[in-house]
Amino acid sequence: MFKKFVALVLAVVISAGCIPASAATNKGVDINGDGKINVTDVVQLAAFVKGKRTMSASVQKKADLNGDGKINVTDIIKLAAYIKGVQPVKQKTTKQLADELATLVNKERRSRNIKAYVYSSELSAAAAKRAQEISKVYDHTRPNGTTCFTVLSEYGISYTSAGENIAYGQTTPTIAFNSFLNSAPHRSNMLNTNMTYMGIGVYRGSDGTLYWAQLFASGSGMSGSQI
Repeated sequence: MFKKFVALVLAVVISAGCIPASAATNKGVDINGDGKINVTDVVQLAAFVKGKRTMSASVQKKADLNGDGKINVTDIIKLAAYIKGVQPVKQKTTKQLADELATLVNKERRSRNIKAYVYSSELSAAAAKRAQEISKVYDHTRPNGTTCFTVLSEYGISYTSAGENIAYGQTTPTIAFNSFLNSAPHRSNMLNTNMTYMGIGVYRGSDGTLYWAQLFASGSGMSGSQI
């Protein structure tokens, strides 16, 4: 059955030729690294899904075309459609990724009967700055040597309490959320009952690596709504 499916996929794309990797709208569809995106990549991706070939961790990260944390038939279909030109693979913006992570945090809080955070635009702007900074210095200390919370005053925020979570390398909001949730200190910040506001920032490095920053705070200078 799997062979028939792959044959069908190949039939769909066989007349499409190839697309230079530099023209792709989503990094990583060039599975075999030859600088082109064509039927060969579909074949190799299908072989990996079937368990007939291995794939490096870096390529696996790129091959998850729909960003669900798994590599399966859905990704084969998306790659085939992209090559055919029917459905280009679109990369989510960092704002979309941040919004999805914020939604997951508040969904978890509500499931535990904890009041949802107010998703603050000011705090999110500060978190976006921190996400960019941790791509240079991965630490709760900023590149200028000061504590991470000094970023808050730069965005007009005066805080009485604050917390920060950072991570990098997770390819989707769900994976990032689970990474935070499965770590006690990070989970404590996400589920804190003494802070009111949440900000999320995501930065995409030149190599496609995603850097995630969550800021939580109580105080003034923050506005927003519960999502």
